[in-house]
Amino acid sequence: EISGMIMNRVNSYIPGIGYQIFGNVISLILGLMPFVFRLSQAKDLEQLATHSATELCITAFGSNGDIWVLSMVIISFLVRVSLVWIFFFLLCVAERTYKQRLLFAKLFGHLTSARRARKSEVPHFRLKKVQNIKMWLSLRSYLKRRGPQRSVDVIVSSAFLLTISVVFICCAQLLHMHEIFLDCHYNWELVIWCISLTLFLLRFVTLGSETSKKYSNTSILLTEQV
Repeated sequence: EISGMIMNRVNSYIPGIGYQIFGNVISLILGLMPFVFRLSQAKDLEQLATHSATELCITAFGSNGDIWVLSMVIISFLVRVSLVWIFFFLLCVAERTYKQRLLFAKLFGHLTSARRARKSEVPHFRLKKVQNIKMWLSLRSYLKRRGPQRSVDVIVSSAFLLTISVVFICCAQLLHMHEIFLDCHYNWELVIWCISLTLFLLRFVTLGSETSKKYSNTSILLTEQV
């Protein structure tokens, strides 16, 4: 019954959409990156305003109006944006799951505090009986297993391995050709991938450490037992 009340409180929480918007923006940036890079290489930034929209489109698409080339470029753009969006959508799902785990841990920690339990609208009980201690430990074990486990861990592990690979490639490129590092299109994309994935990994690490800290608060149990 207590776990059901906690789950209802977590399910009623409305998560933010900040990271989802961030993922959509990164997907669009990575999709438009080839066009922007082609314009920057072909034209000076001061001369872009003097050209017509048709000339800019021809330069960005890399074609003089060939319908097949334009079709391939548009299809490639849509495929790139779709695949990147799917990847960041999975990262957003993992971030939301980690946030729910943190909410479970916070509400679980409020059970032994009368003021916090009243504020969070969850039951309150003291750990002064063996039965209450057994219930407290069983409830902690039960709440830890709520929500998807393996799928989210696979997403986070894949993001971590991808970040390590991107950082390794960036370091190798900097050591090999540091003077012309930003003159290559793929290096710009690697930098964007590295920054965006690092932000998501920092979010995962922060949420995971806070969740573990809430569940590993043995001082409450020891104090109540004494």
